[in-house]
Amino acid sequence: MANILYLHGFASGPKPNSPKVALLRGLGHQVQCLSTEGRYRPADYLHAFHQLTQQAPLPDLFVGTSLGGFWARHLGCRLERPWIALNPALHPSQTLSQNTGTLQRFDVEASFEWTLDQANQYLPFEDQWLNSEVPGLILCAKDDEVVDPQDTWRFSGKSQFVKLPRGGHELANTDDYADILARFINKALAEPV
Repeated sequence: MANILYLHGFASGPKPNSPKVALLRGLGHQVQCLSTEGRYRPADYLHAFHQLTQQAPLPDLFVGTSLGGFWARHLGCRLERPWIALNPALHPSQTLSQNTGTLQRFDVEASFEWTLDQANQYLPFEDQWLNSEVPGLILCAKDDEVVDPQDTWRFSGKSQFVKLPRGGHELANTDDYADILARFINKALAEPV
């Protein structure tokens, strides 16, 4: 059983009962969800992670969706822990610059302000891990309406890349990729990094 940290995406928050978290728990793993409390700058994710690790040991594996997938890769490579990124926004400065102004959160009835300057704060974090040997899996849906799977493939580096025929950005169709995640997790956790 692995201790997994699940990282949420942009304009979202922790969803401990989501299909993806349920899948990971159904595979026999313990899952903790990170909360940035409605803030999405790099400093916010790093602060939330630092606060969490002051109270708990480092996770065995990072998993994230969309912007959370970017952070799963970043933290996994930086800390030499396996990671899984589901429909990740690997170039958040580009993806997030398309959504500025007053935005509505997807997980709760709340709004927040987002600026181009905030999106550009991601630039120094991008492309750091293209040549990383840390085991990583990027899983994308061909019909993702938010993140272009071809762009994701171009920035996947040495990580394993799987493109699903369907699933949209949410990837709620967990039965379509449960076996892929299970195999990757079992192999990644059995190998020393």
